[in-house]
Amino acid sequence: MSNEHHQYQEPENGKLPEPDQDRALETVIHDLRRILSANGELDGDEIDSDLIERHFALFEGYSEEIGCLYRNLHPGMQGGAEHDVLHDPSTGTILKFTKPGKAAYVVDFDLGTPRMTASPPLNYIERLRLQNELFADNIRFVGLGGDAEGRRIITRQQIVEGRAARWEEITRLMVDELGFTKLRHNHGIGYEDSYAFVRDDAVVFDMRPANVFVTESYVIIPVDCIPVKMPPGKRSFFDK
Repeated sequence: MSNEHHQYQEPENGKLPEPDQDRALETVIHDLRRILSANGELDGDEIDSDLIERHFALFEGYSEEIGCLYRNLHPGMQGGAEHDVLHDPSTGTILKFTKPGKAAYVVDFDLGTPRMTASPPLNYIERLRLQNELFADNIRFVGLGGDAEGRRIITRQQIVEGRAARWEEITRLMVDELGFTKLRHNHGIGYEDSYAFVRDDAVVFDMRPANVFVTESYVIIPVDCIPVKMPPGKRSFFDK
């Protein structure tokens, strides 16, 4: 992770959001589905920048309504291609911010093969929920931050103390412990050298040492991969 710092501005109330204000991803997904459905935005439109912008506008209204719109809250450190971060040592957590006006990436099969595409906010939150399910993580929704011209989705994860996992440790976790099969290649999703794994219910991309940590007690913890719910009939694609 780079040590390049962004300009940091305190939120309006001068404090970072407290963990007890966070919301479960399942709650946010339920609320967003209801809002998008009521506005005719849930299904049917091809994902493009206009759709993502419209969905962010609805998401901003929702976040303000529930008290989770943190104006002028920005990350303190540049991360990777999808997120920037802000450490909160007082709570032992890290706040992860999507890039301005973006909701990271998801993988879809609309063209028959997996491809990484820009994500609307709902799809991104669903991706994080799958991360929780697969790896017993506890990612929670903090709110929206950033500027009005480019809101950022903020989530919270525990700070993981440990070293980067070795390649063989990543494979051991996914294959021996979680029942996945390692794919021969990653289909161009995530970093070029990253691993990908498939199981009947999911595919996980972008598994690499930078995204997986090993604690002192030898617990292997993925912190930033790209999990995908396996669409019906697509498992056979990976068995070729």
